Amino acid sequence: MRWLINAQDATGSDGVSWGYRSRAAIRSDETVGWQPAYPETTGYLIETFFRYGHLNQDSDCMDRARRMADWETSIQLNDGGIQGGTFGAQPVASSTFVTGQVIFGWLRAFEELKDSKYCEAVFRAADFLESCLDEEGRFQAGYSYFCEPGPKAYEARTGWALALAGHALNKPSYLDAARKIAGFTLSCQKPNGWFSQNDLNNNFAPLTHTIGYALEGLLELGLLLNEPACLEAVSISLCRIKLLAHKDGYLAGRWTADWKPAAEWCCLTGSCQLASVSFRAHRIYPNEGFDELGKRLLGFVTSTQVLRGSSQGLVGGIHGSYPFDGDYGRYCSLNWAAKFYADAIMDFFVERDYGQAVKSRTTC
Repeated sequence: MRWLINAQDATGSDGVSWGYRSRAAIRSDETVGWQPAYPETTGYLIETFFRYGHLNQDSDCMDRARRMADWETSIQLNDGGIQGGTFGAQPVASSTFVTGQVIFGWLRAFEELKDSKYCEAVFRAADFLESCLDEEGRFQAGYSYFCEPGPKAYEARTGWALALAGHALNKPSYLDAARKIAGFTLSCQKPNGWFSQNDLNNNFAPLTHTIGYALEGLLELGLLLNEPACLEAVSISLCRIKLLAHKDGYLAGRWTADWKPAAEWCCLTGSCQLASVSFRAHRIYPNEGFDELGKRLLGFVTSTQVLRGSSQGLVGGIHGSYPFDGDYGRYCSLNWAAKFYADAIMDFFVERDYGQAVKSRTTC
C-alpha cells in the first residue's frame, strides 16, 4: 500500500501512476521511472483503498480513495466513458472495459461518501456501456485502441460492474445487460475450463491476467444474478488450474487451449487474481483445493516482492513478470499488480459478506 501511495503521489494529479519502469528497451521511446496516471486501474484501486482504510483505520487511504474518485469524474468523456491507455495518450477515446472498472470505484465512493455526483457519473458510464452492447452480450463498439479489437470474454468483469450498478441504482436494464455479458463469457468457455476470445492481443494463448478477469467476473455475476452456471464455470476452471500450478506456486503466464504453458515466465498479476478468486470461491462452496491453490499462488508472488532498497518505485511493488524480464510488464512494477496482491491478502484474511448466496460443496 505504501508503494501504491507513492504511485499516486508521483503523478501530481490524484490519479495513480501506471507503474514504475526501471529499464527501457534499447532504441525505444519508453521512459524510465514513474509513468503517467492510468484511469482504468485508478478506478478499481478506489475500492482497494477504501477497504484497506477501513480495516486499518487509515484515514489517509480513505481520503486518497476520494481524491481518485474525484479525478475520475473530472476526466469522464462526453459520451460517459473513460479513455483507454494512460492519461493523455492518443487517441483519446472511451473504452468499455476501462469504463466498467471505473464504475467499481464510483459506486464504492458513493457508498462511502453519499455524494450524488458519483451516481450521476455511474449512470452516464453505464448508459455508454449499454449503447455499445449487442443482444449476444458482445461489445461491438468502445474497443480500446491499446489492444486488439473484438469482443472479449474478460469483459465479464465489466458485466459485474453493470450488475452492481443495476442493484445500487435500481436499473433493471443494467442487470439485463450484465446477464447478456455473462452469457457471452460462458459461451467462450471450453469443456476443459479454458476461455477463447480472452486476451489483449493473443487469443490463442491468453494471459492468466485475463483468465483471472473472466473468472472474477463470472464468480460475482453468479452471485449477483443468481446464475449457478456462472459459479460452475469458475469451479471447472479452478479445478484445472489447481493441477497446473507448481508446488511452490509458480504458474506460467500464458496457456493454450489444451492448457499447455505458452510462456516461460509468470504473470504475477494473474496469479494474484486467481488467488483471490480461489479464496472467494472456497468461501462460497467450500473446497480445500481452492483454498490451497490460493495460498500457493499468493505465496509465490510474495517471494518475488522487493522489500529492501532505496527506490520508491521498486520497494513494495509487484513486478509485471517473474523473472523480471518476462514479456508482461517487462522491467516494470505495475499498479494493478500491487492492487490485486493487496486484494488477495485481504481476501485471505478477511471473509467477505456473500449475503444469502447458496453454498454447495464441490470437488475436483
